[in-house]
Amino acid sequence: MNDVIQVRGLELAYGKEEVLSGLDFDLPAGSVTGLLGPNGAGKSTLLRVLATELRPDAGTVSVLGLDPRRNARAVRRAIGWVPDRVDLPRWMSIDDHMRFLRPFYPTWDKAEVARLLELFELDPRARIADLSKGQRMLEALVAALAHSPRLLLLDEPFSGLDPFARRRVFDGVLDHLRDAGKSVLVVSHSINDLERCCDRVALLSEGRITTCEDIEGLQRRSARVAVSLDPDAVPWSPPGEPIIEETGADTATLFYLDWSDALAAELANDRAVRDLDLLSRDLEDVLVASVARERTA
Repeated sequence: MNDVIQVRGLELAYGKEEVLSGLDFDLPAGSVTGLLGPNGAGKSTLLRVLATELRPDAGTVSVLGLDPRRNARAVRRAIGWVPDRVDLPRWMSIDDHMRFLRPFYPTWDKAEVARLLELFELDPRARIADLSKGQRMLEALVAALAHSPRLLLLDEPFSGLDPFARRRVFDGVLDHLRDAGKSVLVVSHSINDLERCCDRVALLSEGRITTCEDIEGLQRRSARVAVSLDPDAVPWSPPGEPIIEETGADTATLFYLDWSDALAAELANDRAVRDLDLLSRDLEDVLVASVARERTA
């Protein structure tokens, strides 16, 4: 599978504040990847570099085989970009905006614009000033999809949307992926939303991508384990490298990011362990644990 994004050694700072620090990242063609991380981790900064809005201080970037610094116009024509905030003249109508954008994109599809506006229940005559925050996000998504981009970059596309509008965003993104090879990179604080529409997840922490893999594999490799111990065996050291979430007089709750049958057998055969139970965990638990391990490494 070819990569539509390849980033190596990316560095970018705002003044003396380093935001991206030697970041490496690949995005496979045909994937929907969620980009997650703590506030201030640099998620929006990375998207703005990919969208040609920011120039990095060091490193190499390839978007659809193009260098965003040397081929900014070609990159902008090939991608669909929805930033977290879109500032348009308040007097402008949706139709005005679409007619303004059309000359910049040789592959602009007026019929697709009409279809998307109907799907998102947007009136092309409506003024930007009269749109809600959610409607503005949907309008920006129409503008991003109108030229059938090979790569879609979305920064907080679910922010301010009600459940019905969220469903329309899902429908628009998934419909975009009907053609083989098209890809999406989406930033969101809503892990539940990302679980619904993404097949991969990348975690940005401390200026670098620390985790990047398919969601099923990430969840399959992790486990939360409740351990009951023989009081005479305390203090006790667990095998492997778990994150210790809770400890009691003779109990411990452990989170493993690298769970395996071998670790399960080692715990089961440990004479200090009276009992162990596998507890429920979700993607949010996995990502919080990943950040915690990175910060203590």
